[in-house]
Order: sequence, then C-alpha cells, then structure tokens
Amino acid sequence: MLDGKLRIAPTCYHVLHQVPVMTAHELNFFYDEGLKSADGSYGYEILTDSMVPFGLEKLGISQAMKEKSVDIALDVQSRTIFYQRARGADLYIISGWRNQHTNVWVAPPHIKSLQDLKGKRVGISDFNSIRHWAIQIQLKKAGLDLEKDIEWVRIGVNSKLHMDAIRAGRVECAPVPPWYAKELQAEGCNALVSPADQYPDGRPERIIAATGRILEERPDLVKGFLKAMIRSYWFVRDMPKNYEYISNLEKRLRLRSPDPEERVVKHLRSAQDLEAMPFPLNGRATGFEDMLKEEEKLGELNYDVPAIGDVVAQDLLDEAFKELRGRKELDEEYQRLKVIEKRWGY
Repeated sequence: MLDGKLRIAPTCYHVLHQVPVMTAHELNFFYDEGLKSADGSYGYEILTDSMVPFGLEKLGISQAMKEKSVDIALDVQSRTIFYQRARGADLYIISGWRNQHTNVWVAPPHIKSLQDLKGKRVGISDFNSIRHWAIQIQLKKAGLDLEKDIEWVRIGVNSKLHMDAIRAGRVECAPVPPWYAKELQAEGCNALVSPADQYPDGRPERIIAATGRILEERPDLVKGFLKAMIRSYWFVRDMPKNYEYISNLEKRLRLRSPDPEERVVKHLRSAQDLEAMPFPLNGRATGFEDMLKEEEKLGELNYDVPAIGDVVAQDLLDEAFKELRGRKELDEEYQRLKVIEKRWGY
C-alpha cells in the first residue's frame, strides 16, 4: 500500500488485460465492495502502465511490485508465480484470470498434423505470450524441436490477422477462436489441436497475484477487491447485454495506449468474443497440476518447484464468491451467465 491505498497494476501491456479492472472501477464495483477511505474517497489506485516489459515478468515482477508499491498484480502467467515463490518472493496466486485456452490451432489444407509443421512457420500473437506457450507444449508432445523445427512468426493479437495469415500462406499454422476455426475448416483447412478439449479442469494461463504482506495485513481489502473482480468477470461476459459499454471501454483504452499496435480501434472484439472470454465465473484458477506437468515436459522446471498449496491462496476468493451468491439482486445475472458457461464449457 502507498498512502493508505491498495495499489493494483497490470503485468501485461495488452489493452484487453485492462478491461476487467477498468470495468470494476468505472462501475464503482471496487468502491461499493469496500475499497474506500474514511473520508469517502477511493481506497485504491490503479496503475495503467505494465509493470515489466512483455516477456520479462518471470524475472522481474516481484522487484517491479516492490519498486512501485504494488499489492495486487493483474494478468500474471501462473508459472511466473511458481518460479518467483521458488526464489523466495512473497507472492501468492489469489484468483484466476484467463482460466482456459480458447483458441483452435488451424492449418491450411496441405498440413494434416502437428508433425507436418516440421520446418514450417507457426504464427503467434507475441513471443512468450500464452498462445506461444500453449502451442510449444503441443509441438513438444508431437516430437518437434522448438528451436530447430519451427520458424516463429509474430502476427499480433487480432484473430482476423491470424485468419488472413493462414489464407495468404504467410504461416502454416495459427490460433483462432473456435467460430473462426469452423469458417476456415469450411474452406478446407484443418484443425490440428483444440487445447480447450484437452483441459477439462481448466488451464490457469493468467492469474491475479498478491503480496503476502497485503494478504496478512488487509485481507478485508483483498476480499473486497476480489468481489469486485468477480462482478466484473460477470459483466464482461454478460453478452449481448453489456456489449456497447465494453466495446466503448476498449476503444477508450486503446486510444490512450502509447503502443502503436494497441492503439487500433478497428476490429474490436465482438459480443461473441467477449462472451467466450475465459474469465471464471467463480473467479477460481484451476488446473495447476496439469500445467506443471507440461512445464516439466518443456524442460522449464529447472528449479525446486514449491507445492501448489504454498503458492495458491484462494480462500478469500471462495469467501468472496459465496458472499456474492448470497445476494438475491445478483442472482438473475448469475443465472444468465450459467447458461453461457454451459455453452462454452468454462
């Protein structure tokens, strides 16, 4: 905390990673859930710049949080916190963020399997991104050498750019949402792997982390923060009801971004994109056991891995979700979202 306020900051520079927290802020979810000072002013502060350059969070996040007095870090890769905890960092996973890999990896008609990608180009959103991470695991399982057999091509985060790259032959494989995958398959393309089908228990690709200090000293603030974030997850996925607001919010955030690739207001996410966002309705991060097994296969666990129970602390989250479910005025919204959860499987 700094000057008595809870400090919240994003790890990643991508604009989408600011949408849930800014939704909670603009709709007064944080304030209404108790993040206020004695005089009635805001009891929290949201930093908008990413804490570390993209791809360097594994090494730099705990120091960045210390230097910026950040109590809660958003959109952190879960493997980052395991690595940091092994080095003695006072960080814990307190909630899920993106708790499933939602893309299907699609290839043009002449590529029939992952093995056919040997010597070929694979499109990714960014190096060290969750998409890069996800396909590395699949290619390793297929027996390919990630350094020698694959040419990695960075094509940005926009799914339509991925589709265009496949159609134009710029890459032989790229990730797209399932509805775009069906469109490409109708053109003769092949779906090589659908990670969502492989992780029925979830895949905790990005999470929310907090310092042990704030968990010990102000659990009330952390629980209020978590209640607000769960409500924000619900709001973002409650489509098409909230589409106009979320679309305009994303546009505002993009226009404020200093990154030229992010400052793009064309091709904003559709209502379907937002409904399918893998924000867990109960806020929980799940699937750590499978994630760690896959990290081991990739050769990334070259350190003494702490036990899951020493890294994941979601007791306040469970209390927060239980309290929200006890509010009758929120039940209608939650029941709409349960239908959405059933539709997508998460």
